[in-house]
Amino acid sequence: MKEQDSGAPGIWVLTLGIMVIGSNSFVLSPILIDVARDLDSTPIAVARAISAFGAATALTSFLFARSAVTWSARRILCVGGTVLALFLLGSALSRAWWHLALCQAAIGAMVGGMLPTIYDAATANAPAGQGGRTLGRVIRGWGIALVLGVPFSAFVADMAGWRAVYLILAGFAALTVAGFARLPRGAAGPAEPAGQVGPAGPRPSLGESLSARGARPLLLICLLYMTAFYGLYPYLGTRLHEAIGASASLSGIVVLAYGAGFGLASYAMGAVDRWGARRVFPVVLLVLGAIYVGLPPATTHIAPALAAAFLWGVANHVGVNLIILLLSRRGETRRRMLLGLHTTITYGSIFLGPFLLGQLYDRIGFAAACAASALFVVLAAAVAWTRRADW
Repeated sequence: MKEQDSGAPGIWVLTLGIMVIGSNSFVLSPILIDVARDLDSTPIAVARAISAFGAATALTSFLFARSAVTWSARRILCVGGTVLALFLLGSALSRAWWHLALCQAAIGAMVGGMLPTIYDAATANAPAGQGGRTLGRVIRGWGIALVLGVPFSAFVADMAGWRAVYLILAGFAALTVAGFARLPRGAAGPAEPAGQVGPAGPRPSLGESLSARGARPLLLICLLYMTAFYGLYPYLGTRLHEAIGASASLSGIVVLAYGAGFGLASYAMGAVDRWGARRVFPVVLLVLGAIYVGLPPATTHIAPALAAAFLWGVANHVGVNLIILLLSRRGETRRRMLLGLHTTITYGSIFLGPFLLGQLYDRIGFAAACAASALFVVLAAAVAWTRRADW
């Protein structure tokens, strides 16, 4: 994406792509019972579709990072978006839980390449000193998915059935393909000639990419950060039900508060650019640690639960943005591989986080799980502080 294209059409189609991916990632949970009933199955069996999506995304993002694909970002996104639309349609037409799981696995296989490409395209040609702001506008798509996509999908499922949800997402995916087709040929990198995917010269190996200054600490921080988040977030609704008897609708309002904070935080990224990412990063991680410590008492009443969820969304947006931004600065030739590894770690944490912290939640309680999440991000803050000179 050229600098003059970093505004409306380019950035907004990348944001829309994230919104579609995010909506597909989150939408099955609130409609799980409806899907299971219609497919004559159980919620546990249907939930395997979520696992299939996450596993495929983690695997293909790693393979994508290591591959020598010679496609432009525009081509990767157009092909990925087309497959996304087709298998979202397939999800709507599923007749058994394993049909849905296979469709979601195919979608995950595309998302593993699309996500790092979208992040790369957003950061590669951002105007000088505006990388955080530009990336923040794209990452806002996750907040839009939480604030609008998931509640709207639940409403559609109630009115027209769960299949209509995937039909609508398929339509939005097709719309993104039309937008991706208008991206410049050189959208993947500043040094890239028309029609070529990456900067000139041979692509570095995995070892060479990991040897980039500060890369390994950033990926370690990503693992700690995402494990802390995904270890708690899936249990938020359960905690609210246990603590205050919250219904699904009331829990959904708390999720909306989180999504609102996540989306609005994109407007703060200009300040992060001015203050400097390496200065802000350890502070944001410590703030997240404080939020995790405060979640057990905050979730015993609805008002503080809403406030805590909003602040959690704000801090999480800034933290995710900083991890991606700092990884993207490890060098043009290494950027795609490192962003692919970021996606691998993120989706791998969907399994690791609930497994580790879920055990604590079941055996000791929510406070123990929150304490573990806080410990993870405090450790990440220590790494960020000691290695800040590398960034």
